[in-house]
Amino acid sequence: MIQIEQLEAEGKAVQGTMIVAPGGDGHPNMIIVQGSKGYLMCGYLNLAAAEKFGDAAVLVGGADFAAVLANPIKGCTEAAKKAGVTEGMTGAQAAAVLA
Repeated sequence: MIQIEQLEAEGKAVQGTMIVAPGGDGHPNMIIVQGSKGYLMCGYLNLAAAEKFGDAAVLVGGADFAAVLANPIKGCTEAAKKAGVTEGMTGAQAAAVLA
């Protein structure tokens, strides 16, 4: 099942897309929170690949949209850093930068 929601991050609109348990029952959800300048992604997706493509991407953990926005970021690409994402931000703060 795919779930798409309009979300708010620090007062800015972003779109959340979640594929529920793509590996079957007991597997984590695959989550992307997308803004116009870049996106947040869960651990299912590859930060090295995002770097290779020049994407402004941020890695953050969480089982649902609320957790992804609340949790601290785990890493980001150089393009995300150039856009203004910094270490210590929450997912919501990074999403607002990339909105």
